[in-house]
Amino acid sequence: MTEAERIQQLDAQCRALSQHRQRPLLVLYYPIPGHMHQSDARDVYAELRGAGLTKEQRAPAIDALLHTEGGDPTAGYRLAQVIRSLCDDLVVLVPEYAYSAGTLLTFAGSQVRLGDFAGLSPIDIALTEPDSRQGGEVELANVDYFMDFAGQAREKIEGILARTENKCATSNVESELLVQMVKDVGALRVGKYFRERMLTGFYAEILLDHYMFRSAPDRRDRRNTVIQQFLREAPSHDFHLDYKLCKERKLEVEQMPTAESDLAKTVIGALEGLTDSGIVCQRVSRRYRMPFFRYYQLAPASQGGASNASTTSA
Repeated sequence: MTEAERIQQLDAQCRALSQHRQRPLLVLYYPIPGHMHQSDARDVYAELRGAGLTKEQRAPAIDALLHTEGGDPTAGYRLAQVIRSLCDDLVVLVPEYAYSAGTLLTFAGSQVRLGDFAGLSPIDIALTEPDSRQGGEVELANVDYFMDFAGQAREKIEGILARTENKCATSNVESELLVQMVKDVGALRVGKYFRERMLTGFYAEILLDHYMFRSAPDRRDRRNTVIQQFLREAPSHDFHLDYKLCKERKLEVEQMPTAESDLAKTVIGALEGLTDSGIVCQRVSRRYRMPFFRYYQLAPASQGGASNASTTSA
């Protein structure tokens, strides 16, 4: 099969999903390695404008098929606002996963639809910095857990001292541990971590209030629950939140029926194959491949309906 034929096959699979849902489809596919960057907002905007959408002539509804491991939270927020500025209703389709900044983007949808065994992740920040001693990176999300550990260590030591009737039933182990952590990690990097986490929480609050929970009578309580669970109380940045866990955390989420899930996963499978063949998502560097963005207008299958791909589709 030629490259052109494989692209046509992908287009047919995307249109089949669009027809099944009876909604236009925006594909946001990030290969591995590939992360969300702020420049993506410009490219997605160009793709939607190329289909004739403007803020004065918005699409009544759009499905956004999202596949990403995450990236810059500001990129997730900007992408969400770009899409919502050009449509009245957004539903986010997640065939397999939309992690980190991708999860943040889903908060702009009126609903998130998860494919079989698909999921989201916490939106806590995992800033990484080069570690010259180990030749790798330090994940600053571990800062929170280290602080908890320091506090628990102090409480246990003081408990032991109290049980042994030690007159000095206090311990400075917590402060000593935290001082050593700041020495090892660096005060500026720790400060950057907390600043970025606060920013992500602010973005989440805006998206949930303006979109997902806009019409909910208990929107403030639900928004606070989501931010607490997705930002501050996750056991790990890599925690996979499936349908059941997302539902428990008050997100507007539904499971795709099997036919819809199969169609959505077929699109992801085709994109993975095209990426492996070098047809789309060209490799820019060892750590980055370009994403694939394409908008499919709802139209009879015989009439096609795909717009031209944005420049990041190559």
